[in-house]
Amino acid sequence: MDKPEPKKYLKNITPYKGGVSNIEGIDNIYKLSSNENSLGPSEFALKKYQEESNNLSLYPDSGNRELIDSISKKYSLESNRIICGCGSDELLHLLARTYLNEDDEGLISENAFAVYPLAILNSGANVVRAKENSLQPNIEDLISNINEKTKIIFIANPNNPTGSLIKSDDLKKLYSAIPSNVLLVIDAAYSEYVTDPNYEIGFDLAKENNNIVITKTFSKAFGLAGLRVGWAYCPDDIAKTLLNIKVPFSVNVAAQKTAIAALEDHKHIQLSIDHNSKWLRILEDEFAKYEKRGIKIYPSQCNFVLIEFTLESKIKASDAYNQLCSKGLITREMQEYNLDNFLRITIGNEEANLLLIESFKELMI
Repeated sequence: MDKPEPKKYLKNITPYKGGVSNIEGIDNIYKLSSNENSLGPSEFALKKYQEESNNLSLYPDSGNRELIDSISKKYSLESNRIICGCGSDELLHLLARTYLNEDDEGLISENAFAVYPLAILNSGANVVRAKENSLQPNIEDLISNINEKTKIIFIANPNNPTGSLIKSDDLKKLYSAIPSNVLLVIDAAYSEYVTDPNYEIGFDLAKENNNIVITKTFSKAFGLAGLRVGWAYCPDDIAKTLLNIKVPFSVNVAAQKTAIAALEDHKHIQLSIDHNSKWLRILEDEFAKYEKRGIKIYPSQCNFVLIEFTLESKIKASDAYNQLCSKGLITREMQEYNLDNFLRITIGNEEANLLLIESFKELMI
């Protein structure tokens, strides 16, 4: 019997898989699998969220004007070039859907964020991965993979899941090699956590050119992952195009108002950044102690660490994952990224981090 059939290129797509959040039989759980802000949202933002419970019968402003004005003010950006979405994921998918045709190519780095290939494939285009050097972006290989079929390039800077960074000069070098008809999308979700002085989000570069989009999110440093609020700074014509095709009410009432409040709580943002910087250094130093036992830690500019259990390690990543779970510590296995013997571990609160240090020490005995 005949039945409706999806587009052929959609049949072999594997859905995005988020971090595990529960362990059966364990009550006290520390979720370190999804790079969430361990301090949560600010009290100011929480209060605003609670206030908005009285407005849930009302449709939100589909133009997100108040939120856009707040973003514009904070980042000194033109408001007509800002568009909001249900997390930056919605905008990444919209960009792929808008600027990729079937058989075009979307270029990403070898260990890029899993949403990028999903967005490219959902558009009927082909994914091309540029090689990396020790999990660091290879600018030369990215450039060498650009051809007449390339229509969009997704770059996370800094990158999830590797924590790596493209420095300002290298980013400019990459852009200078991109044809004017190719869209460069820079995902700066983790930018607040960066400590490297040679880093730039890319707003200045985007202001001067017509084929760069910068995406940002409220899910990380602002602690609002559950509300799904993201935004993009685009050339004016791209912003208008995305506004024409996006779901009208994709950012709900509570999300808009709470995000505005979160933007204004500078003290909490700085507290989150300071907490991350402190514990990132501590955990990197702790894991580095086990280098001679086959543990390799990769430098991170994000709110997580990525560790490899090399061939010299007496324990596999999967075994370490299970043993940490038995302590209530949920980390992230990395098979989805073809990093089979790796774990990605989010910076948790103090209690979680101390338990992680002690539990990892037991693994290495």
